[in-house]
Amino acid sequence: MRRPSLVLLSAALGIASLAGCATTYDAALVPDTAPATTTTLPAGTTTELLERLRSQSLALSSIVIDGGDSSEAYDALSDLWAAARPDVAAERPDLIDGFDRALAMCQKAVQYKRGADADKAARNIDVLVSAWSA
Repeated sequence: MRRPSLVLLSAALGIASLAGCATTYDAALVPDTAPATTTTLPAGTTTELLERLRSQSLALSSIVIDGGDSSEAYDALSDLWAAARPDVAAERPDLIDGFDRALAMCQKAVQYKRGADADKAARNIDVLVSAWSA
């Protein structure tokens, strides 16, 4: 059985050694501000944005299959949806989940290079934009 004094001594040494491991930062080396990033969303009415979303989503499958810059195409789709989403949420909140799922499917189509997923997402977006316009 261990002696209580030996256990206390070990604990004290462990705590003292950990206290010496504290990390300090020189505040002069850390910049005061983060670099500015700007994102410009597409402009237009919600109907115009959604029509552009529809037409560009229909082209995504070809871009994925042909090995084009599908990431850039997805970013454009994402920006269009980000610009249109607040108005859709305000006027037709029932469509939000469908659009979000369709954009997630577009992202997976790009990520895994699956043209069929892009086609399915485009069909869903087509139906959703038609529902918006109705």
